[in-house]
Amino acid sequence: MGKIAIFGGTFDPVHWGHLLVAQAAASQFNLDRVIWVPDRAPPHKWRSDLASFERRRSMLALALGDRPDFLLAPLEANPSGSSFAIDTLLYLQKMYPGDRLHWIIGSDAFRTLPKWHRSAEIGRLCHWLVGPRPSQVDPQTAESGDIGAASEWGDSLSDVSIDAGDRMQVETNAVCCKVAEQMALLDVEICWEVLSMRAIEISSSHIRRCWAQNHDLGDLVPEVVGSYIAAHQLYQ
Repeated sequence: MGKIAIFGGTFDPVHWGHLLVAQAAASQFNLDRVIWVPDRAPPHKWRSDLASFERRRSMLALALGDRPDFLLAPLEANPSGSSFAIDTLLYLQKMYPGDRLHWIIGSDAFRTLPKWHRSAEIGRLCHWLVGPRPSQVDPQTAESGDIGAASEWGDSLSDVSIDAGDRMQVETNAVCCKVAEQMALLDVEICWEVLSMRAIEISSSHIRRCWAQNHDLGDLVPEVVGSYIAAHQLYQ
């Protein structure tokens, strides 16, 4: 039985934090593959400067490079007109029969799980790998999966500004316990683990603001992603 993880999000744009949290999950839970699934047009995150699905998917492809265990989901995993996580999960379940499915998610997005479409079904179908998020982030506006940043693929988290790790672990565990209680009311027992990593205060929204104000993105995104943003004049 293989171990497959789904990592969904708007990825507008993908940044080093996304890559770092996926790397942490892959390492800590011996994942065979991480399948990256960009949202098509999430209605709760629509903005006038939202990069198109095709642009965001292209940036993801560049960021993942040739790493064999990080794969971009096929277009059929989230077809046009479908924005529900359950559809993606069921498609990948058929694509990887017999494998154990995990879902990588930030604690801010995880707390909304009880409100997801067919939440009871999706809750019991996968093992949830939850990444810490800075406590001051508003869970109603935070972007799913926007966790952390690093200047190099394997950089140490100690090289960047971070919250106190122990406190973030406690807070994230508290969030997960609360979600588990809410899902239990739906007669669903969920399986979850908190990633052993510190939350880093960076998000895609911060990157977009920096670029709109003509600030250098520096080490916030892989160089190939920064070049793509500049070449296609995104977030202006």
